[in-house]
Formats: sequence, C-alpha cells, structure tokens
Amino acid sequence: MTIFDFAAHHAALKQNPNYAVHPQILQQAEWRPGGTGHIFTDKSTDEPFIGMCSYLEPKFRAIEKAKYQFVGGRTHSKNGFDEDFARTHALLNNIQNTIVVSHNKKDMLLDVQSMCFARNIFEKREHAVPDSPTASHCTVFLEDLENPSDTSNSTGEVLKMDEETANWPVDDKFSNDIANIKPFYKAVPLPVYDKNDMFIEPANVNKALCNAVTEIHFTLHHTYLPKNTPLQDSFHTNIEQILILQGGKSAMKIYTSDPCAGPVKFTTHHTPPPPKVPPAKRSHIEESKTTKGKEKEKIRRTSVYVFH
Repeated sequence: MTIFDFAAHHAALKQNPNYAVHPQILQQAEWRPGGTGHIFTDKSTDEPFIGMCSYLEPKFRAIEKAKYQFVGGRTHSKNGFDEDFARTHALLNNIQNTIVVSHNKKDMLLDVQSMCFARNIFEKREHAVPDSPTASHCTVFLEDLENPSDTSNSTGEVLKMDEETANWPVDDKFSNDIANIKPFYKAVPLPVYDKNDMFIEPANVNKALCNAVTEIHFTLHHTYLPKNTPLQDSFHTNIEQILILQGGKSAMKIYTSDPCAGPVKFTTHHTPPPPKVPPAKRSHIEESKTTKGKEKEKIRRTSVYVFH
C-alpha cells in the first residue's frame, strides 16, 4: 500500500500561484461583473481565477437548481495543510470584504473551522430532447408534434436523451420531479478522482469524499441580494474538480443500532476502582528450633505469606 507523501505535495503546491495561500493572489485577481453577480477573475487571462486548496444532503429549491454541496474542514497534522486552512479561510474572507455590500456574508464560509464548496448538478440544454425512457410517465409536447424539427440539431440529427441523464441516480421521492426536467436539463457528473486518478461514479461520490483529504479546484462567485431581509451578499464556489489525496477512514461503531440488543459492556471503566488497602503487617514469632517434622514445615510456609 502506497502512503501519500503530504510533505512533498504541500511543498509543490506552495510553488503554484493559484494555491490559496500564495501571497500574490489578491494582486493576481479581482472581482469583475459576470452572470447575475461577480466572478473572481484572473487579471492576466480575463478568465475566472482557479483557486486550489486541500482539505477535508444537498438542499435545493427547484430540482433544476440542485447542487453538489460539500463542507471542507481542517486537515489536522497533515504536514502544513492545517496551517494553510486557516490562511485560506482568512484569504477568502478578505476577498469577500473587497466587494461586500451588506453586513451579511452568506453560503461560503460557514464558520472558522469550515467552508462550503458547491456546483450545479444540472445544465440547461440548448434544445429540448424527448422525455426520458426511465420516467414513470411519458411527456408529449404539442410543439414537438407540430414541429418535429425542433428536436433536431443544426445538422438535422434527431436529438436523443443522453444515457447519463436518463439513468441519473435519484431518490424515489424525486423521480417524477427529475423526469419533468430531463428534456430541458442534462445531468453533469462532478469531476471527482481517486488516488489513482480514476473517475468516481456519481452514486459513489458521497462515500468516497466522507472524511477524505482532498485537493479542490474552484472558482469564486458573488451575488448581492437586495430584496432579501436583511440584505445579503451571497458568495459561492464552483467546483472544477476534486482530487482525493487520501481516502477517508470509516468511523468505528461502538454502540449497536438495535437498542433492544442490550447495553454495550466495556472491559475497562472510565473511573478506576479505589485502590485496595493492603492488610496490616503481622509479626511472625518463630517457634523453637526444637520443633520437628510437620510442625517445622508449617512454620516455613507461614513465614512466606505474612511479610509484604
């Protein structure tokens, strides 16, 4: 089994100008208008600045707004990364402060020990496609019947539901909701790779990331929400890829999940029992040397046990 070299990886990352603790980041990038708010942009390329950091059930409104959402925490005792987490957290807070309008900075820095990373699961299609073959009901659009060419691309090729979206794993209670958006939105897997750079399937991502040490590449985005009460500035990351440096370890289950099975017994106690008080010493009076036979043997044996 190969042990990941955190020290070597940390040394290499510190030479990368996009690593979150690099001292020149605030000189390299700035907030610029983009989308519905602002994007933290690389001055030299005019593209979203790709940040990198290494660390340890999504909530959504409409199903098409669903996100992959993960919380990263400190990597304790990982050859410098623990200190980098604090510096990265401070840097992101400073970046927020350069553009913040209100007194409420939401969504990205949850507390001093953690930060949130996210990415949309679904992307809007350029052209609607026929309904998913796995849907519990088939949606027929009148426009498609009247204009069958609308489901074709510029070359005349008939558009079909992609396999990824058609078979997207989802909880049964959301199956009808997702069936309704599949013609208009496609599912995009999160780029997560294991220690061997192998792609991790969407159904296995949560398990793979739990308690893992990861390197996250992301862009930063800002939206001011003047209609919210109180006023809010929303900051969020957009995950570009996640590299798993060290897989997570499963937590040891001490207590049974069946309360009827009885209590868990421990061989040791949290509170040690009181020490035993040694018995009082007793003097031994040796009998006369003239004692013979069994009586003399009895005296020798007794003398072994009465002195401590």
